[in-house]
Amino acid sequence: MDIEMLIDKYQLNNSEADVLRFMWKNRQSLKNLGIRDVAKASYVSTATIIQMAKKIGFTGYSELVFSVGNQRHSMTLPKICSDKEKETFIRLMSDYQDRRMMILGSGFSQNIANYFSEALNLHGFRATANSHLEFLRENVQSDILLFIISNSGDTVRLAELAKVANDHHIDLIAFVGEKNSKIGNLATLTISTETYAPKRISDYQPNLFFGTTLNQFEILLSEALLAIFS
Repeated sequence: MDIEMLIDKYQLNNSEADVLRFMWKNRQSLKNLGIRDVAKASYVSTATIIQMAKKIGFTGYSELVFSVGNQRHSMTLPKICSDKEKETFIRLMSDYQDRRMMILGSGFSQNIANYFSEALNLHGFRATANSHLEFLRENVQSDILLFIISNSGDTVRLAELAKVANDHHIDLIAFVGEKNSKIGNLATLTISTETYAPKRISDYQPNLFFGTTLNQFEILLSEALLAIFS
């Protein structure tokens, strides 16, 4: 949880911001504090605390306490990315945290691209899911980080853009269903679900690429935020 980002995003007033900062500072003992204790320590009313909690998207004080009190490092996350992939992702996100990020997808993958963009913007990165392809000209290699999402890893237009990025030495993170694919082989970092099947045995067979990709992205982003901002 990035407290200052939440304060800025939801335009909290000084009193609300002070409450949130107090709760974060005392997160380890927060479960032992009642709302009146927090109100007294922050010199505000309990109504102010409840209003602040709802303003930033929680149903009330209890849900906010649960979110703040359950620190990231206490969670057990599934290991669906290698340590090397995680380290490379963190390095790239750190290198480009103050620069531009562009996320490209096609078809259903465009929905995932939109989600990536919204999540990155929420955490203060400069991301867009729009295809401003002029960004891929040769002299921007140090200014932009490219994400491409493709189930097959061989989507023709996206593979062409991956080739352009590779030729212009633009860093590319690829989320694909097949690691040994055109896009996967051109990327700086390839995160693969290894779930792609050219032909499904049954129309009712689940497509695991999109859900697994979201899980991979959320875990990698969480690790990067922890490394960059903690």
